[in-house]
Amino acid sequence: MRMKRPADSRNRFSCKGRLVLQTGAAALLVFALTLLTFAPSFKNGFVWDDAQYVVENQRIRSLNLHALTDACTTYYQSNWHPLTWISHAVDYHFFGLMPSGHHVSSVIIHALNGLLVFFLVIKLVVVAGAGKNNGEQPPALISYGVLSGAITALFFSLHPLRVESVAWVAERKDLLCAFFFLCSVLSYLHYHAPPSAGNRRVWFVCTTVFFLLALAAKPMAVTLPAVLLLLDWYPLARARSTQGEKGRMLLEKVPLFLISGASIVATIAAQSYGRTIRSLEQMPADARILNAVRSLFFYVEKTIVPINLAPFYPFPRQSHWLDFHHGLSFLFIAVIIGLSLWWAGRRNYLLPVAWTYYGVTLSPVLGIIQVGGQSAADRYAYLPTIPVFMLMGTGIAWILLRKPVGLHRGIRTALTLILAGCLCMLMLASRRQISVWRDSESLWTRVVTIFPFPESDPLVHYNLGNAYLQNGKQDQAIIEFNRTLRLQPRHARAYNNLGKIYVEQGRLDEAIAAFKHAVAINPGNAKAYNNLGSAYLMEGDVENAIGAIQRSLALNPANANAHSNLAIAYYAKKEYDLARRHYAEALKQGGGVNPQLSQLFQSLP
Repeated sequence: MRMKRPADSRNRFSCKGRLVLQTGAAALLVFALTLLTFAPSFKNGFVWDDAQYVVENQRIRSLNLHALTDACTTYYQSNWHPLTWISHAVDYHFFGLMPSGHHVSSVIIHALNGLLVFFLVIKLVVVAGAGKNNGEQPPALISYGVLSGAITALFFSLHPLRVESVAWVAERKDLLCAFFFLCSVLSYLHYHAPPSAGNRRVWFVCTTVFFLLALAAKPMAVTLPAVLLLLDWYPLARARSTQGEKGRMLLEKVPLFLISGASIVATIAAQSYGRTIRSLEQMPADARILNAVRSLFFYVEKTIVPINLAPFYPFPRQSHWLDFHHGLSFLFIAVIIGLSLWWAGRRNYLLPVAWTYYGVTLSPVLGIIQVGGQSAADRYAYLPTIPVFMLMGTGIAWILLRKPVGLHRGIRTALTLILAGCLCMLMLASRRQISVWRDSESLWTRVVTIFPFPESDPLVHYNLGNAYLQNGKQDQAIIEFNRTLRLQPRHARAYNNLGKIYVEQGRLDEAIAAFKHAVAINPGNAKAYNNLGSAYLMEGDVENAIGAIQRSLALNPANANAHSNLAIAYYAKKEYDLARRHYAEALKQGGGVNPQLSQLFQSLP
């Protein structure tokens, strides 16, 4: 005789099955919509720093032990992020220099990050709710967590602020750092939040290992120990427990803070090695503080109203404490602090912890230690804005599921449609922003459109000029290089590029003048000296040509093109032995055969 399963057991099983289906369906939706939104980036090319990170980077051409050691022990591109280099090397192994393959990898990692945000929010909601229900996790709480996680993850994944990190191959470090950062936080929650699966020590080891991997991708993860302390306050409530537990809470963070300290030292050393850190003479302390204050509001503003997103945000030409933007930022900070203190006074810690997380994770890129010429960057918001989306996600889920008194079903239906409409708008905005990153010309044209001359930075016009030059638009390139020089008169590379255009246009006197400016500003510019020598050769001034090219070779003896030019100069002076010697050196350095020189040498007796 078959025993009947008790009704409550069947109900629990069916309820658990529904929750599993809900979770799986929501996760699949997040992953699929993220792939759909960012699929247009598969058609994009390499832009900006992609040349140094991928196209011209010989360090990623192999996956042998030497390459791995080199990735871990060098400061290439003024950074120490070996995991990022290994990631690019893996992509190069499978896709070579085919941009689409590299973009596919980035989009997949971003979609996985969306899933991690989804599961992280579920875990946080369940832990916080269980704390209020004496450790119980009723199905309604889990359903609330699933909906909160889905909404949060969709806002996070589909938002156009994510485009810079995803569509720019060189920013793979953002995606990898976030992936392991989120894995570390999830491991820590499993380490402390009951029921804990497996050995608790294993979860803490996972927390540490994931933290190390996040730092090996990008040093922005240095704030993770502070984030774990925030989680100890809420929702884990360890900071409000016994003295012994407080002691363990602090003691277990010591090795993590030591790792963070080591990473900070390594990062400062790498940036100092590459001379990318701006001095106080270049940017005074008050300008840094003003920019930090402005940035705290800037990323929230761009999260709520994602318009005029730019690949590069120049520093304003004039900035003071009482202007509108800084006044609005100070007001925002004051309101957030006031609301957080009020909520904390009512023993509700979600808001203060969320905004503290935002400030803590954003602190490395606020510009107190200024690296580069940008005042802000969309990519900096990748991790810090998660709590903003979480506040939105949990609030919307509460309205839709908790059924506040007086809220009609029709209103909830309308809110659901509005939510779907907002997500569709974010998808469309992201796809439009992806087209900005299609190529270098579209990218820098976008910046100039938002920040027209002279409000923009010289870097912007220099890069746009390079893009025009690569596309054969010489007259437009000349305009942009001249704008660069009006903003930064001592820009050696702009003079050098102007000289190259003038040579192609047959304007040799202007070319020589431009190259002279370039070497006067930067006497260590071997390419500019070689270009100057080449221009002298074309003008028939052999003596000055030899002098300039010899200066180039003194700076870079392996320059094959300079050896070839010197061979031509010595041939013109009828010093054939020296001409042959430098031509042989040009071939040795991989310069390739010069048909004109080869024919001339063959005609000699």
